[in-house]
Amino acid sequence: MKILVVGSGIAGAVVAWECAEAGHQVTVFEKSGHVGGNCRDYNNEYGEKIHAEGPHLFHTSADSIAVKWLSQFTEWTHYEHRVRALLEDGRTTPLPVNQTTLEDVFGVKFLTPDDARKFLDDLREKDIVAPTNSDQVFLKSVGATLADIFFRPYTLKHWGRPATEIEAKVGARIPTRTDRDDRYFTDAFQKMPTDGFTPIFEKIFSHPNIDLVLNKSHNCRENVSFDKIFLSCPIDEYYDYEFGRLPYRSVKFVEGVVDEDQSATTINFTDDGIYTRSTQWSLIPTSGRRKDGKSTVTLEVPCDPAENEGKCYYPVRNEESLNLYSKYAELAEKDDLTFIGRLGQFIYYDMAPCINATHIIVKRFLDGIH
Repeated sequence: MKILVVGSGIAGAVVAWECAEAGHQVTVFEKSGHVGGNCRDYNNEYGEKIHAEGPHLFHTSADSIAVKWLSQFTEWTHYEHRVRALLEDGRTTPLPVNQTTLEDVFGVKFLTPDDARKFLDDLREKDIVAPTNSDQVFLKSVGATLADIFFRPYTLKHWGRPATEIEAKVGARIPTRTDRDDRYFTDAFQKMPTDGFTPIFEKIFSHPNIDLVLNKSHNCRENVSFDKIFLSCPIDEYYDYEFGRLPYRSVKFVEGVVDEDQSATTINFTDDGIYTRSTQWSLIPTSGRRKDGKSTVTLEVPCDPAENEGKCYYPVRNEESLNLYSKYAELAEKDDLTFIGRLGQFIYYDMAPCINATHIIVKRFLDGIH
């Protein structure tokens, strides 16, 4: 079969490789001049490995499809990500909230995790049983005081709307702990590709059955010569916004330099300033270090896609936007088009879940034609 894949990010890479391995001829249209989508990374002039679109962190269960699939293309380097939040007095404290965070904020001391748990229970809103939005998740998990410090201002900056207007699943991504585990994730498999993400995509798209066309925009309605089309472009854009625009948030990345190491790889700014976080790349073990004693950081400024060349990063999911998405999904089903990835499926995917979900989609397609 002749198969068209629009987009060379994670979802497009999974589809292209699996179809090519099955013996089909795959053409990939990539509107930019590089492969990898938002996962692109590169070594700067100082030998630091920079993630061009903000930190991409691979974490999942050890038996995940994503681990097995990506391991075809890379060796791994162990890395457990840590995040700290900047407090008003200039100190930083661990995120997600843990025993140390509670001590830092409230000036108390706990002898055991159980003591911290009892303290946190007194802060929590106990009458919320099933949260219907992220704000209710925060109130149920940490209470109003900590929500006001760590989550409400950050959510408003990041999403451009209050936590009450963001689906509960987004807030639920952030765990709460009462021990001193300061890792951002607790998954069994937490590693980074040793040589970076870009070499993975370069290997995938060098498959002999894949024809990669860079700087090629998707005008798929003119590409009727393909037997099957997979699209990782925004589904509303493909249909010329027939029912209206789906809401997304974008991010502008600002490079800076620090003279001393940050207290964690990523620092979250939970204040009312324009930045949401700062990431120091040299604290990730797959990166080199500068020889001048300084370190490159990337700061993030959330914005509307219209303010950033139309770049869409985060789907803003709530009842209204999901109802709008369902109208586009119905059109795609009628047209026998398969939309994939964050933009195509309007899902806030991490890397491993995106690989897992896309792998299922493409395997179902391939099984259906054989």
